[in-house]
Amino acid sequence: MDQKRVLTELIGSLAVVYFAITQDAMVTGLVLAIFMIAMGGTILPMFTLAKMAAGRDEIEEGALDFTMQILGGVLAYALFAYETDAWGTNAWGGVEALGPVIAVGSLFGGFLLMMVYERCGGGWEVGVLAWMVMLGGASLTGAGDIGGMLVDSAWTGEHIISVFGGMVLAGIGGYVALMFGDQLLGEEE
Repeated sequence: MDQKRVLTELIGSLAVVYFAITQDAMVTGLVLAIFMIAMGGTILPMFTLAKMAAGRDEIEEGALDFTMQILGGVLAYALFAYETDAWGTNAWGGVEALGPVIAVGSLFGGFLLMMVYERCGGGWEVGVLAWMVMLGGASLTGAGDIGGMLVDSAWTGEHIISVFGGMVLAGIGGYVALMFGDQLLGEEE
């Protein structure tokens, strides 16, 4: 087990989700950019899912990354609830139902972010684009939404479908971006 990789995913996810709780897209995007520059890693579950589906990460490594990202999201919400004494008070805002608009937004958001992640080496550009995508209403912190559901005991069927469905759709968008990049764009010069 690569301890540096495990800590990168855990701490990166915790930081991004913690700042995403404030619902401030700029802060969240900048924190993501800083962690991408300083630590690398994938940090967002949608990147991990896309890389596993494309065969760029081994299943064992990807599953460990995914687990650490989810744990980071749970810890971020637990820390927030502890600091604000908000246990069980719906600190998590919930997510919209997974309708056509959210589904297409998740697909396109995953596609765009993975294109930038892959073509720019996972640097600060990902955080800036995440900031813009979040201003458009996309939720990028699937790990945070899982953490929010756990801490607030909000495990309704609609929330589960919306969170996991949105995360999987963003991962599919990322997978399509990887395949698109490999097949049509080729190597960067």
